Order: sequence, then structure tokens, then C-alpha cells
Amino acid sequence: MVEVVREELPVVVIGAGPVGLAAAAHLLERGLEPVVLEAGDGPGTAVASWGHVRLFSPWRYDVDPAARRLLVPTGWVEPEPDALPTGAELVQRYLAPLAATPEIAARLRTGTRVLAVARDGADKTRSLGRDRRAYRVRTVGADGAVRDVLARAVVDASGTFSTSNPL
Repeated sequence: MVEVVREELPVVVIGAGPVGLAAAAHLLERGLEPVVLEAGDGPGTAVASWGHVRLFSPWRYDVDPAARRLLVPTGWVEPEPDALPTGAELVQRYLAPLAATPEIAARLRTGTRVLAVARDGADKTRSLGRDRRAYRVRTVGADGAVRDVLARAVVDASGTFSTSNPL
């Protein structure tokens, strides 16, 4: 078995919504390689499904500083800081342009659902050296093909929209 050097692997970010894309921007600033896995067809798919709803937080709180630093060189025009966007506006005016930046676009995989995350080569009964092992992220693509991605770390920014917990 070939030993995988964990530090050379990417950080997998699950979800291309506001938190996932901001996490990717922060990872890039720190010199880490992100891979963003999004189950939907594009960035902010869950947000787009409630696009008619107006957010209760203004743009000034919706735009992440690291994401802003990626967007500004593209000519992106930041929305009025005190305006309250709808979900659709958040996707159209922020998430889609952020996902389209060269830094993020090259690392974004849409139509990719995460099936499982586990330590590579370990199971529930084996924990010796577990902390030194990479993560194995099992995915299924829109084509139905199951693929594995090895990662040094995993950020779950998938949100709770598709798995709501009613009172």
C-alpha cells in the first residue's frame, strides 16, 4: 500500500453555498487547495430554491471578506451594503460571480453528491493512527458514477435545507 502524504491532499468543502464558497476563498488565501463538491447544478442551489424570500441581514453581512478579495479584481460591483437581498439576488449577484472566479471555478464540482466520509483505511473498530490518515470522500456524480476523493480535511458546509428537522 502506498503511503499518502496527507499535507499534499486538498481540503474537501461540501456545499457551494455562502459558507462553502467563503471557506474555499479562505483556504486559497492560506495556500491550501480546496475542492468544492456541490450536489446541485450550480452554486447556491438550496438558496435558489427559496429565492423569493428576502434575507433579514443586509449585504454588508452577507459578503465574506476573503470572497470579496477574489471578486474585486474581476470587476464585480458590490451591492449596496444596507440593502436586503432576496435569496435569488444572493445567488445571482454574489454566489454565481464568486463561483465563476478562476480560482473557484477550477475547483468546483457541481452535480456531485457526497455519500460518505471516512478515514482512509480505517473502520469503526480500528483507531490506531487514525488521526494521521487522510479522509476518503465517496461521491456520486450526475452520471451515476461513484468516485472517491482523498482529502487532508473536510469542511461540511452542506447546510440543513434538504434535511430539515420540524418541531
